[in-house]
Amino acid sequence: SYVLKVLTTKSDVYGFGVVLLELLTGKRAVFKDVEGNGPTGVVEYTGPFIMAGEVWKVLDKRVKQPIMNESEAVEILAYTAMMCVNLEGKERPTMSDVISNLEKALALCKGSSGTFSPIYSFN
Repeated sequence: SYVLKVLTTKSDVYGFGVVLLELLTGKRAVFKDVEGNGPTGVVEYTGPFIMAGEVWKVLDKRVKQPIMNESEAVEILAYTAMMCVNLEGKERPTMSDVISNLEKALALCKGSSGTFSPIYSFN
């Protein structure tokens, strides 16, 4: 629906996922790589790394290395973003689910003891 320009709440979730990926990587939604090749989509660029548990390979290099709980918070953001950009709209989380995960990430950064359910689980 996002590509077809049909606006739904699920396409809004997709767009939010793209914004999260832009924030995490420091890259635009569509960009040229370091060799000037392109265009490359931030979703296609980040997906393989995030799903392989290698979030750190795509993080914006201008951001200082996260400490303890911040690392888990960054992973929550990355996995949440990937769920948001699922090609199947019906498989995307609701914005309530997204907010819940963002709150978990924030709690971790504030030093609270929060736990994150697996990537594929939005409760």
